[in-house]
Amino acid sequence: MSKPSKEKAVCKTCQHMEPEIVRCGRNQFYCMHPEAKTECLPHRIITRSRESEIPTKTAPKWCPLNQKEAQPCGK
Repeated sequence: MSKPSKEKAVCKTCQHMEPEIVRCGRNQFYCMHPEAKTECLPHRIITRSRESEIPTKTAPKWCPLNQKEAQPCGK
């Protein structure tokens, strides 16, 4: 009954993830993929954390790498 699992993008191992480490405060982790930009920001923020390592286990819903895999058949 288990569905075959598709490999999803993981920000921790992605070459497009770039951390901005600050001494006091929260570190920000950005997605530098060209398709991940918004109207306001040139690069999307994945998450903020006080740790120096990204805390997310998988990529967000808006990740362009996951959206390429999820395109409908026949298009």
